[in-house]
Amino acid sequence: MTSTRKILLCIVAIGLSALFVRLGFWQLDRHGERSAGVRGRAARAEAPRLVWSDPGDVPSDTAGLIGRRARLTGRWDRAGEVVIRSRTLDGRAGAEVLTPLFVGGDAGPVVMVLRGWLPAPDGLRPNLSAGWADSPAATPGADSPARVDGVFVSSRDGRGGQPLQVEIGGARHLAIAGLDLALIREESTLDPSPHVLRAGDPPPDAALRPAREIETDSGPHFSYAIQWFSFAIIALAGTAILIRKDGNRTSAARIGR
Repeated sequence: MTSTRKILLCIVAIGLSALFVRLGFWQLDRHGERSAGVRGRAARAEAPRLVWSDPGDVPSDTAGLIGRRARLTGRWDRAGEVVIRSRTLDGRAGAEVLTPLFVGGDAGPVVMVLRGWLPAPDGLRPNLSAGWADSPAATPGADSPARVDGVFVSSRDGRGGQPLQVEIGGARHLAIAGLDLALIREESTLDPSPHVLRAGDPPPDAALRPAREIETDSGPHFSYAIQWFSFAIIALAGTAILIRKDGNRTSAARIGR
């Protein structure tokens, strides 16, 4: 191996190692952010349950509510239900159901409630009627207000994917790929508040199953960081070994002469 090739090899190895180290520190930053979020949610989970039954009680700190327990009272809007498509549970195809709740009544703010999961062979058209128990609070137009307990969860703009309008039970419903309030505002007549409630255990006489739990760990970012740092070490060590072996072969060839 010529001196020029050795220099080029070293430059490439150092460049790759620098890139791998940078990616490793980026993963450590992500690990720190996720860990802080988990700690924050755990602390908020211990806070007293927020009771929101009047339109004037709108919580202002949306981000600071993620993970906090809450009880909301209002009126369900079953006609405005939104489907989060292609959600599997125990190997079965299905979808999750987002139901608007008018807090405090028809004039109150709209909160999207992630009520749970329903089976759907195509992952798109669950039997929404099966997700309701035969109780006065679940019946449209009933005098008794609906009350739902749950935990506030986060949404993210841009995760909704391609919006679809699908017919379910003779009515049109919006179907999206993820919990995206901005997309719901664009594609429906709803104007939901920035709060999303993941409901607790569904009624025993409804076909709903609990929706996905919110994340409670810091994810795989720390292990990813270790991998990137390992790649950096391998790149440098491998290059050094290769150059050393080439040097030994060159020395042996000279001695053989």
